[in-house]
Amino acid sequence: MRSWSFLLLTAALAAQTQTGEVTTREETPTFQSSVNLVRVPVVIRDKKGNTVGTFHKEDFQLTDRGKAQYISQFAIEGSAVPKPATQPAAQEEIPWAPATTGSKLVVPTRFTAFVFDDVHLKIGDLMNARIAALKHIEQGIRPQDRVALLTLSGKVSLEFTNDLEKFKQTLMKIAPVPPAHKTFPPATFYVADQWMNRDNQEALALEGGIVAACHVPVDPKDILREVATAGAGEAINSFRTLNNIVRLLGSMPGDRVMILVSPGFYLPDELQRDLSESIDRATRAGVVINALDARGVYTIDPVGEVAGCNQPDPQTSLLISRYDSFENLAQGMMLDDLAHSTGGNTSSDNDLLGGFKRLATPPEYVYYLGFYPKDLKPDGKYHEIKVKLADTKGYSVQARRGYWAPSHEEDAAATATREIGEAVFSRDELRDLTIEIHPEFFKTTDEDAKLKVTTHLDIRQLPLRKQDDRNRDDVTLVCALFDGNGNYIQGTQKVVELRLKDENLDRRRAAGVTVNSNFDVKVGPYMIRVVVRDAEGNQMAAANGVVEIP
Repeated sequence: MRSWSFLLLTAALAAQTQTGEVTTREETPTFQSSVNLVRVPVVIRDKKGNTVGTFHKEDFQLTDRGKAQYISQFAIEGSAVPKPATQPAAQEEIPWAPATTGSKLVVPTRFTAFVFDDVHLKIGDLMNARIAALKHIEQGIRPQDRVALLTLSGKVSLEFTNDLEKFKQTLMKIAPVPPAHKTFPPATFYVADQWMNRDNQEALALEGGIVAACHVPVDPKDILREVATAGAGEAINSFRTLNNIVRLLGSMPGDRVMILVSPGFYLPDELQRDLSESIDRATRAGVVINALDARGVYTIDPVGEVAGCNQPDPQTSLLISRYDSFENLAQGMMLDDLAHSTGGNTSSDNDLLGGFKRLATPPEYVYYLGFYPKDLKPDGKYHEIKVKLADTKGYSVQARRGYWAPSHEEDAAATATREIGEAVFSRDELRDLTIEIHPEFFKTTDEDAKLKVTTHLDIRQLPLRKQDDRNRDDVTLVCALFDGNGNYIQGTQKVVELRLKDENLDRRRAAGVTVNSNFDVKVGPYMIRVVVRDAEGNQMAAANGVVEIP
């Protein structure tokens, strides 16, 4: 699979182009994430469980640590919400051929990533889930859909595609990954972490009882230390992979759905913040995470047993059963947090095929409430969020539960970088400023072409800042190119420095600014995304286009 580095658009630095009062320089864009703006996905369901999309901003009440917050951003997204239309290409003179929205190109509008937890699922559960996923996908992939197949181990992966056979072939390669570390007598990561990081003496007594039943001359503390270290490393690796998948899915230009097929896995306290940051990244990108527990209806043996050992004493057996229940609850809470905090849902019954069908479809309506926390201190502490309707009328509210405050202040440059990055990997059209995009291409060989995207920016709305005899503003323009499956390919970032003299101001404003972005590409269909942001007024514009090079 291609490296995750596509998140950093890798345009090379280019020479500056001087035009006196207008200077354009090319940069390498790097996109970051922050929580200055907290985005809260909310799903409203009626008594029958149907999602409802008729509420307005004033219908919601939101509190942060019990303090009422002003909802500064409000949007409704989801599968039932119409997508913005792409802009038609302009006709240009030869040798540049006009870019067209030919009938061969169906712009993808829904991206679903099937993520199998091959690290934590047992072989029987994983195989059952694989069979159900195969039956589900055999029903076909719609022209506007793209699917990806990924695993937490990273051993099996398939990028977004509409190739049904390739998906099925890749699916059959998924198998459980043997644990990299085993101990005997055995111990679970949950029990080991309870003793190591919470000084839970009952957990130590549990492992001592297991050691006694197995008649092995080892210190239970050594076993727990070993398992805690190995378990933490495994959890970190799994979570990093999951985080990268969120980034990948967030780069897709349409509805974004993840189906995590997993029993859940235990996250120690030090990873809970990482979980929240991943949720925050998903909410910013509009990624809906659904979780399918492939174990189905899960039961705990009331009498704890240890494979390969004698039956433990009654007290140890009870502790084994009880801590198995605790661990199962913690794993389920992890899945619930990921799903419910991003507008998704969970499925844990025995109908795995039905679960895939339900979870593969994003909610018809998801409300996104954005607020800037009042008096937010960069202390890194957790903030509990509560969302409710002014008049519930029997509706249920599913919303994100909280977020972590940043540990440091975000400067203006970081804010600009974050906002541009979020806009690039969205499909929403922004219209604070007026822009027009015109793609055109020139074929150099039967397989290769040069693609030029011309963007014209109307600068009459820019709030220019007067300094000396110049009227100033800096405008950042990013042009990103995606393939026909919605995968990011490459992009450019340019900064237009406006230093307009008073005597030329009216003429310059009327003429606007034109910026060309050039790409070397292969023949085929492409999607174009242009994002513009000015420094003085923090205004933004974003537009979409398509081009097919025959």
